Amino acid sequence: MAGTARGPATVPQMGSASADSLVLQAQDAEIPAAEAIQRGQASGLFAPFSWDGLVVSGPFVRFDYLVDSGTILDYRAVNGTQSSAIIESIAIDDFSPVLSPLVGGATFAVTSNGVMIVAHDEPMALLEIRTLGEAHNVTLRFPFATAGLQAVSTTAWPASTLGFTDGNLSGRILVGHGQLALNGTTVTASLTARDYLAVRAVPGFVEHAAARTALLDAFASGRLAAEFDLVAVANGGWLENSAQYHASLGSVDSSVVFNRAAVSLGMPNPKGGLVLFEFDPKTMPVDSQHRLVVRTNGSDISQTSDPLASLFSLPGSSERPAYARLAMNATVIAVYVPNLSSANIQIQSLDVPPPGIDRPTQLAIVAALFVVTAAAAIMFRRHSA
Repeated sequence: MAGTARGPATVPQMGSASADSLVLQAQDAEIPAAEAIQRGQASGLFAPFSWDGLVVSGPFVRFDYLVDSGTILDYRAVNGTQSSAIIESIAIDDFSPVLSPLVGGATFAVTSNGVMIVAHDEPMALLEIRTLGEAHNVTLRFPFATAGLQAVSTTAWPASTLGFTDGNLSGRILVGHGQLALNGTTVTASLTARDYLAVRAVPGFVEHAAARTALLDAFASGRLAAEFDLVAVANGGWLENSAQYHASLGSVDSSVVFNRAAVSLGMPNPKGGLVLFEFDPKTMPVDSQHRLVVRTNGSDISQTSDPLASLFSLPGSSERPAYARLAMNATVIAVYVPNLSSANIQIQSLDVPPPGIDRPTQLAIVAALFVVTAAAAIMFRRHSA
């Protein structure tokens, strides 16, 4: 997931199959962009990172990054004065960064020896590691108090997953093709070439913990195919925070203005999955004066009645697309698409017209006007007399 300036205010980006990076240049650090960033943070979508050469810090995530070795230390979720450790250290074999990290908007990214690390400043502390042309081992050491470490292997995507808890924090790791091995609180991920590893967590202090835990489970099971956090900018363009959790899935195109968004997705093989959209309320309002319309490939789709259950029951169980809206500070919409090989998803917030006046009410108004007019005429005649 990466914060990205899009549209007319597009700025230099970091090339990645899963993430683009917002780099706020001087001409972009104006009131409209700053206001959009504030809306994104206030809605619990994403926020900007800072880096002082050692500590990477944002409103939602904080960790140390060692430039010489590319090691990440004390990766934790934060919220004001509250914090919760997720992983004690992350080290990648044969990873010797030469270039400085790219810190832009909601992402901290570094690439070396065919490996890319992208950390995201968002409430569920997403961390992604991608291998390109070569296999690599990743060693993750968890805090001593971490419990429930258990790896599960499957023959489908993702090939290996792991769950863990630490106090009120719960987290998941997924690996697309490789395997996970446990030794106490140390986890070794054997990534193949062109593999993918991702870590997410739900700290105990996060808002809307039930909805986020359901999203966490959908993510770890492979049902969640992609995620888009979108914030429109007042003077045109938008900020985009997106991630694709399937290696073969790619975002073909996207566009966002206030009250309307469209995203096109594609993948080589026909496969269904959930696509999550998160907007701040100003970008996509949902209230008594607006109604949502969601379409896939030009056709309206229906809303499910049980949003959390839909994260588990929809994928693979229906040939019809559907969407669910999760009750959160932001406008959060989970769209199930039966075939992601060519999917064009459009979301609109339409103005609700004021209620019309029915026929009986119209007649009552006319009668009342007649009575008032007649009374006024009588009073006028009396006054004249």
